[in-house]
Amino acid sequence: MKYLLLGDDYKTLFIEDDNQRYSIRYDLKTKQWYPGGNELFNNRVGFDSSEPIDSPYRYGNSSCMRSIVEITHEEAEAFTSEKIDEGEVIGLLKEVALDNDCE
Repeated sequence: MKYLLLGDDYKTLFIEDDNQRYSIRYDLKTKQWYPGGNELFNNRVGFDSSEPIDSPYRYGNSSCMRSIVEITHEEAEAFTSEKIDEGEVIGLLKEVALDNDCE
């Protein structure tokens, strides 16, 4: 499990499984965890959804790539100003995996 901060000016905390398949993200306003969806993957490959499906610029667009920094559990807790229960996080990641596998 990895703790990641995504973003340049405004950062979002993600927790990702070791295989980079599933993630959850933390919303600072609601203080809740939500499924991470494809946001980390799309950022890594520079996915630009505004480009047509057959466009050679749909992937690899550096303007769609923000920094991803791996941080420690303690740094993640400092970012959220909350304790992060790793058992709860593991459960949430399993839920996301189940939801995605059932689709």
